[in-house]
Amino acid sequence: MAKNKQKPKQNLPSQTSSTPQAAAYSVPKNSENNFSLSPTVVYILLAVAVIIAFAAGFSNGFVNWDDQMYATENIMIQNPTFANLIKLLTVECALNYHPLTVASLWLNSVLFGKASTSFIVTNTLIHLVNTFLIFRFSQQLTRNNTLVSFLVALFWGIHPMHVESVTWVSERKDVLYTLFFFLACIQYVKYLEKNERKMLILCFVYFVLSCLSKAMAVVLPLVLLLIDYWFDKGFLTVKNITTKIPFFIVALLFGALAVHVQGGGDLGGRLEKMTLDVALSDALTLGDRIKFGFYGFLVYIFKLFIPINQHNFYAYPSPDKYGAIQYVTAPIWALLILGGAAFFFRRKKEIFFGIMFFFFTIVLVLQFLSVGGAILAERYTYIPYFGIIFLVFYFLNEKVTSKNLLLYGSLVIAPVFMYLTYKQTLTYKDTGTLFANSYKYEPESPVVNENLANHFGRSGEIDQVIRYGEYAASKGVQSYALMGALANAYYLKGNMPKALELYQKSIDNSPNHRKFVAYYNRGIANRDAGNFLQSAEDFTKAMELGQNKNAYLGLRAFANLKANKFKEAYDDYSTMINLGIAVDTAYNDRAVARYSLGDTQGAIKDLKEVMKRNPNYKDARDNLIKLGVQP
Repeated sequence: MAKNKQKPKQNLPSQTSSTPQAAAYSVPKNSENNFSLSPTVVYILLAVAVIIAFAAGFSNGFVNWDDQMYATENIMIQNPTFANLIKLLTVECALNYHPLTVASLWLNSVLFGKASTSFIVTNTLIHLVNTFLIFRFSQQLTRNNTLVSFLVALFWGIHPMHVESVTWVSERKDVLYTLFFFLACIQYVKYLEKNERKMLILCFVYFVLSCLSKAMAVVLPLVLLLIDYWFDKGFLTVKNITTKIPFFIVALLFGALAVHVQGGGDLGGRLEKMTLDVALSDALTLGDRIKFGFYGFLVYIFKLFIPINQHNFYAYPSPDKYGAIQYVTAPIWALLILGGAAFFFRRKKEIFFGIMFFFFTIVLVLQFLSVGGAILAERYTYIPYFGIIFLVFYFLNEKVTSKNLLLYGSLVIAPVFMYLTYKQTLTYKDTGTLFANSYKYEPESPVVNENLANHFGRSGEIDQVIRYGEYAASKGVQSYALMGALANAYYLKGNMPKALELYQKSIDNSPNHRKFVAYYNRGIANRDAGNFLQSAEDFTKAMELGQNKNAYLGLRAFANLKANKFKEAYDDYSTMINLGIAVDTAYNDRAVARYSLGDTQGAIKDLKEVMKRNPNYKDARDNLIKLGVQP
């Protein structure tokens, strides 16, 4: 492709600034390149690249890393009635309140079924749309420079660090809030161009939708200020800030709500809690939070260019390593980068814009406000990486004389990123592969060990449950899932006292919507340990707390019978007969209860009913003979 040295025409927004525009504020010139691909062809190329990079994840299953709360154990998603949709809008999920996200999962379940593939494919398609929006937004910023816009969108769309946001079902919130976030950005540029208030209103609507999808969207007003700066409308001017007052108000409201929910709040009882834990932690000093926050800032930048050693849980270091040089010096290096961006405020607008876009969109999750047990998370880079990728290709387009060299050189690197993305999607195949991958890098993490123990508990590998689970418990993990997995392991090993102790811990730490599982499991253990009275009480609690009130009726009836609570057993068996649950067994065992209550004729009647229904029922035949009645 031939070079075109002609400078592009200015295509700035028509709205004039209220302040004089200095020459240093002019939008950077972005050399034209005669890149002749039409937008349609670009969209096709982007779609092919993104689908190839992420397609391996389509056959993945759910992972028990929040997916149970969002999908597999969420009755409102598994039973997607309209009533459950309304209920979803008042439920906290995994310490987040994002009603639009859970509503999209509900709709996913309605339209495409409950299998993991439908959710993962939908995530990927939304990601593809986001890639298209990146292309469009980049075109606006570069005055339709197709080469730069294509390369920015391509590398953003196929980046390996985005696998967590796309392939992990629970991160529907990431792809969804990004969709509305960039729609808002695109709409805001249109507002600057045409100065029509309805466009600003539509931008505001997209912003609210983005906040309803994920609270990280609250940084959009800062990004809009950067867009003002890019298009020569000033930066932190009174006019720019006052125009965005409604945006800042919404940002404060959603930000406060996020902090409240992640701190364990329920809006004064208005939100139903699905999670007992809290995400916010004050265990770190302010100095440690600053060190770790800036350390994450640097690692995110490093992994943008060299995406290696990826995994899903980056644990904090042990306290004895808090003084390591990489943490102590991190604030210095990070402040040098931010200071460099400030230095280029008037000199190279793409540098200030790109770095500050990255910083503004990631600052809330840099662990200055310590959230969760991870020092960083790959999903947090989803929107922020746009800033630096845009900076890189904008800068290269200015400096590289041969646009063919820039294009083809980039296309040589792109398959490497696509391959790394492909490989990373495979780590999300199931819970075992996900945390086995993390274990390679974080073998001492209690969270990683806990999740491996829970995984092996579901697959029945008892010794592995005890190996990983006891390590996690020794590090202070007391989660209901881990306590339940360890309890089940010791139950299968025949160590009933230990199992019962752990079941109690599981009950104590379970959120209300999951307590029925722990009570059920303990009921089984108490039954097998001969504690029939306690077993009956456990099954009663499981029935009260579970969705299916009659699921454990037969188990409770048997426990009552063995505990000599014959009246209670009689009532349970009668209910089973009326409901048509295990009727032959219910008649036979009710006969035992009636006999024990002194109702011999009633017992004979029940046993005869069994023989009438099933002449081969041996227990009923033997019981009749014991009562002196010929079957």
